[in-house]
Amino acid sequence: MPIQVKGKQYLKLEVGNLRFEVSKSNLEDYLSKVFSQPVQLESLKKIGEGFHNVGFLAKLTINGDSRKIVLRIVRGDTGWGHDYLGDRASVLLLQHELLNSAPKGKSPKSIDVACLMRDGSLFSLKDGIEFINLMELVEEEEFPSYSNDLFRIVKDERISEKDLRRCRIIADYLADLHSTKKQNEILYKRHIRDLIGHGEMLMGVIDTYPDPDKLEFISRKELTEIEVKAVLWRNKIKHLSHRLSRIHGDVHPFGNIRFKEDDSILVMDFSREEFGEPADDVSGLSINYLFFSIWHYGEFREPFKQLFNEFITRYLNKTGDSEIFKILPLFYAFRGLVVAHPLYYPDLEDNRRRMILNFIFNVLEQEEFEIDNIEEYLQADKN
Repeated sequence: MPIQVKGKQYLKLEVGNLRFEVSKSNLEDYLSKVFSQPVQLESLKKIGEGFHNVGFLAKLTINGDSRKIVLRIVRGDTGWGHDYLGDRASVLLLQHELLNSAPKGKSPKSIDVACLMRDGSLFSLKDGIEFINLMELVEEEEFPSYSNDLFRIVKDERISEKDLRRCRIIADYLADLHSTKKQNEILYKRHIRDLIGHGEMLMGVIDTYPDPDKLEFISRKELTEIEVKAVLWRNKIKHLSHRLSRIHGDVHPFGNIRFKEDDSILVMDFSREEFGEPADDVSGLSINYLFFSIWHYGEFREPFKQLFNEFITRYLNKTGDSEIFKILPLFYAFRGLVVAHPLYYPDLEDNRRRMILNFIFNVLEQEEFEIDNIEEYLQADKN
């Protein structure tokens, strides 16, 4: 039965462990637009709940005629990759498209995909062909990319106190971000799983490499070996859900980290997941100190060695998270594949690209990452 809230009737929808309220009048207005005729809602009741979805039966009167339709909501409390609002939207939008493009008469028709708003109203998405994100403009002149600093350091072959200060600011920012914790074993497992199999992560990056049979610095067999080792690593660390933290997801200096002249930091493009493993962000930034050194000097040396050490030390002092060294190898393997990518960085020499691949293979063989052994990780396996 509808409930009265501030003079309006609201329908309660129970979806797993969540509760939503839908305005009866707004629902009728929405349905009237969908069917282009006056619609009256006679009843709404739950008819089923599974691991993935919850179904509600709505009995309607449309211009005097009776009709029944089903409202389906994807559960976000059981995992299965449905944890975030965007996940659930993608499921319903794809189902809408597939049902309406299926052979005629072989599937029920999808009428619409609606978005439930905070005020209990619904907004139609059925005619949508793409999503657009509107954002505030960030002026490059006001907030230059942090990569500008790194290119200057390459040229000067030295770092200033300002460079050390900005390195610490990034470490402090991440330590602050990661201080927000969440108890959710499903989300942590998802993040580790997505690290391996997501289209933007390890296997997805490998799939965007050119034909390995035509590459000089790595073979098809070696790429397969990285994938296999990554899966073994996943099963070693995926139960460490006490580490689940708010993360950024794509911390790198090429536009995603920016600094104003007064050292005010601006961070762009939060990516993929809200909560995950802090090693994702720590590896994402620190691999670039290693990468810039190899890219331009052909070795890991000063002044980037000092920046690497300063960043890790500052982060550890702020968080006390020494356990992160037991997780970093897998994330460094992913980040290494990114910076060694021949399409992303076409001017990186193959012998230097190979050093990064050596790093990947060697860290995947470690029980935990050791900051003092980076030069050894860059060397080919003598066996």
